[in-house]
Amino acid sequence: MKHLLLSLLIIILILPLSHAQNRPNDEGSDEVDLAIEDFIIGQEVEEQVDYTFLTDFLEDARKRPLDLNSASEEELLLLPGFNKVLYNNLQQHIIQYGKLTSIYELQAVEGFKIDLIKAFRPYINVLASGVKDISPRAKFSRGPSVKEVSEGVNFEFIQRLVWIGEEKKGYTAADTTFRDILDAENTVIGQDTSLSSRYAGSPYRSYTRLRARYGKNFSFALTGEKDPGETFGWDPANQKYGYDFLSGHVSIGGYGPIERLVIGDYTLQFGQGMVLSRGLGFGKGAFVINSVKQPNTGILPYASVNENQLQRGAAVTLRYGNFHLTTFYSRIKLDASIQETDTLTNEILQAGSIQTSGLHRTASELTNRRAVEETMYGGRFEYKEGGLTLGTTHYQQSFGSELNKALNDYNQFDFRGDLNYVNGIDVDVVVQNFNFFGEAARSRSGGIGVSGGLMGSLSSTVDISILARHYDKDFHSLKGYVFAERPTALANETGVYVGLRIAPNPKWTWSSYFDQFYFPWNRFQASFPSQGWEFLSQLAYKPKRGTEVYVRFRSDNKERNASIELPNQKLEYLIPTRKNSIRLHFQSSINRNIQYRTRIEGAFYTQGDEEQHQGFLMYQDLIWKIGYKVKLTGRYALFDVSDYEARIYAYENDVLGFFSIPPYSGQGSRYYAIFNWKITRNLEFWARVAQSRFRNVCRLERDPFTTESTESEECRIGSGLEEIRDRKRTEFKLQLRYKF
Repeated sequence: MKHLLLSLLIIILILPLSHAQNRPNDEGSDEVDLAIEDFIIGQEVEEQVDYTFLTDFLEDARKRPLDLNSASEEELLLLPGFNKVLYNNLQQHIIQYGKLTSIYELQAVEGFKIDLIKAFRPYINVLASGVKDISPRAKFSRGPSVKEVSEGVNFEFIQRLVWIGEEKKGYTAADTTFRDILDAENTVIGQDTSLSSRYAGSPYRSYTRLRARYGKNFSFALTGEKDPGETFGWDPANQKYGYDFLSGHVSIGGYGPIERLVIGDYTLQFGQGMVLSRGLGFGKGAFVINSVKQPNTGILPYASVNENQLQRGAAVTLRYGNFHLTTFYSRIKLDASIQETDTLTNEILQAGSIQTSGLHRTASELTNRRAVEETMYGGRFEYKEGGLTLGTTHYQQSFGSELNKALNDYNQFDFRGDLNYVNGIDVDVVVQNFNFFGEAARSRSGGIGVSGGLMGSLSSTVDISILARHYDKDFHSLKGYVFAERPTALANETGVYVGLRIAPNPKWTWSSYFDQFYFPWNRFQASFPSQGWEFLSQLAYKPKRGTEVYVRFRSDNKERNASIELPNQKLEYLIPTRKNSIRLHFQSSINRNIQYRTRIEGAFYTQGDEEQHQGFLMYQDLIWKIGYKVKLTGRYALFDVSDYEARIYAYENDVLGFFSIPPYSGQGSRYYAIFNWKITRNLEFWARVAQSRFRNVCRLERDPFTTESTESEECRIGSGLEEIRDRKRTEFKLQLRYKF
């Protein structure tokens, strides 16, 4: 209560200072942070989607804004608030009136509203002369000369180190398990005295990246990462060269017919992501219009560290006028649980499911490391003219070992075997103020996936988006990612989404969506066909530049398993669950260099007739720029969450290229502080410390291996090898970036 009163006092004192002039030059970054935060909250499956590429792209765009007269459609569609209707209107304006001469000319282009221009203003610029024509009208684009690239290439070196201050159980000395050994009749016949599992490596996470780039014409990168608990060593026999994970690429683009060529690691994103996508789009959230459509970015050089979102080999896109042809080949080894091996050759004959954590810390995780080889090849043919895009995408993938995950009541139609292929067609067209798009695909199993929708403007103040989708329970698109309730599952779902955005003037905006979905087969925690719906409504007020307040209500409703014990039988059935949340968010600036954010959020989870679980979060952020070289960022948060189902997510500022959205659960407080120092023009340093302190995690325990009756207080955070015997968890990060 003392901490709560202190935070309320801080809020009361700060709110009257909202007579801000200008906010720091990070306008637009909050929109991206909010979209990523919304996506994590709305994602049902526990897959990790890596947004490093997007955050890197926007950071680069802030440093070197995109020229609206020459930027490609793929680049502009990655900006917050941009869409294909705006791009088409911009191209028509340039054709009719010539190249833009000023950024303010955007206000004369149809669809470019003031609030949207503000959202992507930090990332765009206008160069009135000396631009290269890469528009769809050009037969070939002329790339820069080798001399231009060599003189203008930007090199960047990043070194990052992350560790937890408190000791986890995985790094303690191994002990005996003392588990009972039972015979066939469950009689104790002895004890297992083998040593318990522990992590093989150090508790530090190390990350190194060397990258050289010249716009979109040339890119080279080498990236290495060691996760906490992994070893750092040289073992070529097991494909380990220092870091546990290594990635690299060389890429060129914009030279004659070569639109993009990548040798090494890359990703692919086409159409609406039903066949191939790395998940760069955003899911359900306050961006109710643009979020329904995935960006068609094509081949992207890979420079991140997610070990399961890349292809390794070569890919090229060739362009001749309005025609684009992409071909690719990839061969990479994936983590998988091993089920059967050849006793003579140790060859893996059968594996379970592909492992996506990317962690290789314990003996079992090391056994699963790169256990199955995946070979993948395919292509795409695309036609673009004006606002029309037609495409067809195909790929085939084979595995070196048969995949045969253990059966349960919800995965009976999941992919099994060693061969899969997916074929798809997609369309994307702009008609006046509306963008119509869709994709249909079929996998080797015969399963079908279909998704289609529209987004556009009903008037100058009203925007709408609609999307319908259906994915058969046996549709197997293992590289796809779509807009759905379960975007990475990509199967067993039918749904309709409607989004509405009303902005009567630049100060007020109301955003809302309703999504109804149905699962025709069992899913995790639902052993029968189930259904649900989700609703969001948000009212935002921006009285002046740099100041915003919004209130949001969100309701997520699904069905899940429940059971009742009867004489000689167990009755299972579905019960409704509901999670409602309400948020009040305020941000403004005291002056040009000091910005602050305040948020209060509550969550309420009910399951059937059971008691309601509640969660509460309040935080205060402060961002202070001291001159041009030093920036301090901090947060103090209080939370009280009675159950994990009522957890609350909140985006946190972090070091460059890193993002974190921890779930707040339990009772306690959390703070973080970031020190950012531009030491020289080329050298920049970050230091971050974040600590969570929990209540009600300590209790009196008696040592079972002593005969004494004394008890001691034991505090525990986490479980298994991640357990910390303390009431607090402290994370440290150091990062250095050198540009030359």
